[in-house]
Amino acid sequence: MKKLPFDSDQDLLSDIANGDSRAFEILYRRYFSKLYGAAYKRLQDKELTEEIVQELFVSLWERRASLPIENIENYLFTSIKYLVIAQFRKDTLFEKYSSTLNLDENDDNFTEQAVAFDELNEAYQQALQVIPERCREVFLLKRSGLSQKEISERLDISEKTVENQMTKALKILRGALKDYTALLILFTPDCVL
Repeated sequence: MKKLPFDSDQDLLSDIANGDSRAFEILYRRYFSKLYGAAYKRLQDKELTEEIVQELFVSLWERRASLPIENIENYLFTSIKYLVIAQFRKDTLFEKYSSTLNLDENDDNFTEQAVAFDELNEAYQQALQVIPERCREVFLLKRSGLSQKEISERLDISEKTVENQMTKALKILRGALKDYTALLILFTPDCVL
């Protein structure tokens, strides 16, 4: 039987890496609904879910030539999981920040502080993407409230590895956010960076 173009995900990946927009469109159609469903189940917001899935595909296209992807389905679902976690972190951080403000929105400093917070949050989100995948996973699980032991059991790694991954993640974040230290302390006084 003659092999059809784009038979497998690996064929699609190969063609996408070479800039084939038709292959990208096929991959998009193949996975959009599944990714949307997975994200919507957690976010319960149609617009936000669509935005996050679109963000994933835009990122995939922009980095198509440099992504070492072995299994596209695993890559996409892991990525959507991290984007959903990042959205929850962003929402939680914003709620925490908002609740600590004793400012009226008409106050002159409110807009300036809101812009500074958005800038800090954007820098944090970008810094998270610099952290290697496994290390970022450990970091996000720890930040979600799990203990080292729970993370160790969940990821089937030693507690020492969890500790090392956290140290590595914090070192990367400190370096990436060093220009934002004053803002970070202002907005998250209990932050341990």
